[in-house]
Amino acid sequence: MSNGKRLFLALVATLALGLPALAQERKGTVVGTVKDSGNSLLQSALVELLPLGRKAVTDSQGQFRITEVPTGEYTLSVSYVGLAVSNVPVVVQAGQEATANAVLQVASQVDQVIVSAERLQGEAEAINIERNAENIVQVLPGKVIISLPNTNIADAVGRVPSVSLERDEGEGKYVQIRGTEPRLSSVTVNGVNLPSPEGAVRNIKLDAVPADLVERIEVFKTLSANQDADGVGGTVNLVTRTAGEKPIYVLGGTGGYNPIQNGYGRGEFYGTFGKRFGTSKKLGFLLNGTFDKTNRGIDDLEPSQTILQDPQGNNAAVSNGEDERSYNYYRTRYGFSAGIDYNIKPGTSVYAKGFYSDFHDFGETWVYTPNSGNTIKSVNGSQITFDNATDCAAINLANPNANCAPGSYQYRHYIRRPDQQVYSFLTGARHDLSATLITYEFAASRSHNIGGQDFQTTNFSGNQTADLALSLKDPLRPKFTALDDTDIYDPTQYLIASSSFTRYIATQLNFQGAASLARRYNAHSHFGTFEIGIKIRNSHSTQNENDQIYDNNSSSVTLQSVLGTYTNPAYYGNFFRIGSRSYGPTSSYNLIQQAIQRGLGASPSQFLLDQATSDRRSNGAFFDANERIYAGYAQNVISFRKLRLQTGVRFDAADTGFAANQFTAQNPGNPTEVFQSTGYFNALPSVQAQYQIEKNTNLRANYSQGIARPNIGDLVPTTIVDPNATPRPGLVQEGNPDLKPTKANNYDLLVEHFFQPLGILQAGFFYKQLSNPIYATISTIPAGQPNAGLFLQQSINGPNAHITGFEAAWEQRFSFLPGVLNGFGVAANYSYTASQVTFPAGFSGGRTDHPALQRQAPNTWNFNLTYDKSRCSVRFAISHNDANIAAYNFQANSTPNDPILGLRGPTGDNYFYAHTQYDIQGSYRIHKGLQFVASGLNLSNEVFGFYNGSPIYPVQREFYKPTVSFGFRWTSLPE
Repeated sequence: MSNGKRLFLALVATLALGLPALAQERKGTVVGTVKDSGNSLLQSALVELLPLGRKAVTDSQGQFRITEVPTGEYTLSVSYVGLAVSNVPVVVQAGQEATANAVLQVASQVDQVIVSAERLQGEAEAINIERNAENIVQVLPGKVIISLPNTNIADAVGRVPSVSLERDEGEGKYVQIRGTEPRLSSVTVNGVNLPSPEGAVRNIKLDAVPADLVERIEVFKTLSANQDADGVGGTVNLVTRTAGEKPIYVLGGTGGYNPIQNGYGRGEFYGTFGKRFGTSKKLGFLLNGTFDKTNRGIDDLEPSQTILQDPQGNNAAVSNGEDERSYNYYRTRYGFSAGIDYNIKPGTSVYAKGFYSDFHDFGETWVYTPNSGNTIKSVNGSQITFDNATDCAAINLANPNANCAPGSYQYRHYIRRPDQQVYSFLTGARHDLSATLITYEFAASRSHNIGGQDFQTTNFSGNQTADLALSLKDPLRPKFTALDDTDIYDPTQYLIASSSFTRYIATQLNFQGAASLARRYNAHSHFGTFEIGIKIRNSHSTQNENDQIYDNNSSSVTLQSVLGTYTNPAYYGNFFRIGSRSYGPTSSYNLIQQAIQRGLGASPSQFLLDQATSDRRSNGAFFDANERIYAGYAQNVISFRKLRLQTGVRFDAADTGFAANQFTAQNPGNPTEVFQSTGYFNALPSVQAQYQIEKNTNLRANYSQGIARPNIGDLVPTTIVDPNATPRPGLVQEGNPDLKPTKANNYDLLVEHFFQPLGILQAGFFYKQLSNPIYATISTIPAGQPNAGLFLQQSINGPNAHITGFEAAWEQRFSFLPGVLNGFGVAANYSYTASQVTFPAGFSGGRTDHPALQRQAPNTWNFNLTYDKSRCSVRFAISHNDANIAAYNFQANSTPNDPILGLRGPTGDNYFYAHTQYDIQGSYRIHKGLQFVASGLNLSNEVFGFYNGSPIYPVQREFYKPTVSFGFRWTSLPE
């Protein structure tokens, strides 16, 4: 039986069991709108009809609707954290709609800033959404996002409890929720799955999305039946802006400076227009756009780590080479979102929403690489010398199998042109027919990655007999010194060895349709909603690569002959200075290409095409995959006085088929296209309970099952070669078509208390039990095979793993303090996680230890000190992620606890360094809606990088220096 048929039968059975109890007698309806004293609509205000006990929550237009109300007189009690409760009398008649609007006031004059300061408005909105949500969710409204220098969506989400970031190039890139790797979390836009702009993976590279393109970010940490199942870690939902009751016009721009290298500038501008049209304001339209350009330099050091023996036979941890990398980036990121909606009649509306983002992550990288000899001559404390060319000649003569080699110099230059684009379009309708709510939607989304990690690269070969000594006095900055007075920065010694011309494109196109039907009912005075729904999503992914790799045949082109103008006058704080040069000189890639074209045109050609390697890389990267997911659910929510209980089950079925090239090592230019398919079906239950301990204190409990599907690139039997990857010397990734999805049992318990006038305190525990976790194996490709010497990575399933965690959050405004102090506030969160994996038999040479899961940082925390008073608003933020495993690199041996050979030695597992970053932003309202804005990003100049085993064995450490920015923002809405 097909997965689609299984899903259909499961839904029919659930519907047959659920609907007979839902027949109801029609009564009256109460509708209305909730605003604050500034006439702004309030979303997520809690509306309760007393003494009946019926509750509703206002939507994005501040509107609510309570149906099936018996005739009679009631009091409508409206509450909103940050404002005083409002009570409105209302009379309900049979078959009629009663309108009851509410205007909420601040509790005292000192709290007036809550309805006038942008960030405080946002914080109040977030707290109220979290209070009334069925799930455990954290919310970041746009007004809070723009209160710090968050350059992209990842930077913003990283300030949420239990979220850590994988950073790169000075910005957040992937989010990791509750100690899980990025693949275990999903990203949606207005509830629509967002295709990855990287093509081969499921995790979304969120630095491709500008931070100020959304109305709010919702981070769901628990699963309900009406949510997509692939959110084991969590789900990040980006909600785009829609037109409100009042017209809105926003314009803003900033410019900034970063002092690294020769100094770099940055700038951005953004704007929003939104309005409702017609006498009844039935038609709404909003357009929001943003553009930013960030020029950035990066100082990067990437040592390689190995183990050699000294002349006495003792093991020594050695950096046997390092990349001294200097980056010049010019990144452009732009996008827009648009929304149009039309209210046909009360309770019935249609809408369309669009979202587009494009990220050009362009740049150039210059790399000088000193390599030590491969045999140690002497060790004197932190100073190590190696056998030189003369020594090696004698050693190899005495022992032909010794393979002694002296030191050497290499240089390479590569250019990067990744164009990462993603867009999403959604249209749908909502019909509220008294006791029945019907919704249906259709969506299309697409992403592409042009350029990818397939960079045009030219390699130069330098002195192959250098006599180098190594100093490990500062283990974070291994330093090589030439004992023979050779100069690594001498451009005359370098000759072009090879050059690659590359083309890469990956695309993903998604179509999805969804429909749901919800029926409100009253069972013995207990009000509830029974809901069923269905969703079908089809994803088509492709990847194509066309590489041409040329080797030097007879060319004499030197680095000296292709020098450019780029300089790095203080690389790594002048630590590697030789004479008057801290770095360089460097090449011009235009001159390199011109020289190669001249060589190709010579007779005979000075460069020869390496056809076998070119074919192997190009044909090995191809895939064409199609995945269709059928999902349906049944869910019931019912209230028992202080208890609100949600139960449900989601049926998830997937069919995946993919084509890839198959060829022999001897004949890579003649591939055969092969097709494989796989599928699975899961029934995933969920239960969520919310109990009101007292008026402002709730207890939440959750159990759910979820899945995390394998990355397409990990599943399809392809081979991707990236010689510029970190760690040295490069990476080859191979797919595994036998991968199974990871399945999880999730348990949550959370207590939350809401402060007046504005604040929240949360604390809770969670536990995740994983079966079939996926992690990468790492090994070195042996000599004699294609890509020899590079690291080989392939993902496999493990038996099981688990994560245990504690998280807490505290947000409060200290308006009770006297005088100027009552403008202070705090927003802080902390999480602790612990995890353990079990490896399959034979993993990495037979490892039997139980390390933590990849990407699980034990301690993550954020601390924000805020100040809002009169015209001034300031926010100072500190964020911290502990070190965590990036990849399982250690190969099992008989001495896992040995300080050199063991897990904590230079060949141990690969870790991200801990990261602690300081940021600040302030604004001053000059006149009405005009503000002056200033910010400082990465004030701590925090390192990004990796190490093996222990922090003293780095494989990458890069720095960016702080960035300061200044600008103006104007909004038409009253402040």
